[in-house]
Amino acid sequence: MKSLGIFYFSGTGNTELIAEMIREAFAGRDYQIDMIRMEDVLKNSRTIHPEEYDLIGIGSPVLGYTSPKIVRDFIRILPKIRTKENRRKVFVFRTAAGVAPVNYNSSKPIIRRLAARGYEVFYERIFSISSNWIFKYDDDVILKLYEASRKKADLLCSEVISGKKRLLKTSPLRRALMEFVMLADRPFLRMVSKDYVVAASCTHCGLCVKTCPSSNIREKNGKIKFGMSCNSCLRCVYSCPKNAIGFRTLSFFAVPGGYNIKKILAHPCPPEEKDKRPEPPFFKAYVGDIDL
Repeated sequence: MKSLGIFYFSGTGNTELIAEMIREAFAGRDYQIDMIRMEDVLKNSRTIHPEEYDLIGIGSPVLGYTSPKIVRDFIRILPKIRTKENRRKVFVFRTAAGVAPVNYNSSKPIIRRLAARGYEVFYERIFSISSNWIFKYDDDVILKLYEASRKKADLLCSEVISGKKRLLKTSPLRRALMEFVMLADRPFLRMVSKDYVVAASCTHCGLCVKTCPSSNIREKNGKIKFGMSCNSCLRCVYSCPKNAIGFRTLSFFAVPGGYNIKKILAHPCPPEEKDKRPEPPFFKAYVGDIDL
């Protein structure tokens, strides 16, 4: 039986759902799978030994057209493989609000970082279930994206096992432009939490402090403080039981009504016809073309 290690970061659940789909697909093909959260490794609550796996999967959301800081930090601590014969094969999966060429270059920096440490990325795929930034999708749209993503996860499994090479490409001009945008976005994304404001409804339950993936939140002198290591994943915003964390000026970042993907999938509420939002521009192509 072959072994697979899936290392992933999921801010509000989208990437974790895709990781679970991929786990199920490989389990059905007699793989032994470990699912490991990057934040657990970085917080020293989980140790890793990548050399023990026949295959490695790396998963995370696309945020600001790039990778969250926590993913770069995780790759930085991966044990370096120094001999060519011990290099590990890696597939990368990302989640994004839209599967379009604008996001095709989002994994290029981490692919280079992985290669420098002896991990050979030969396959990448972008999935979409929903948007947890800015745009709100109707529940029926989310259900169809979820169903399409499950089929694509099974296809990923088949293609990875067969050794198919699949690396997303764009024109050199678009790649250069997006590389510039990624570099500009990184410092901005780390500072997003500095725009957070905590309302009086906060009960100081400590949930945001405990669950922040990068330990960027602390309580000091009875006040919630935010540091400079934010991943802009919005986990704290959506998981606060009192909805006490919001934005001063960037209020458009959070989708209206909050975001809980597991709740949406368990209890979908299709809108009235008059309240329906426009379908995302990539929706029909994503649902209709399994290879997209």
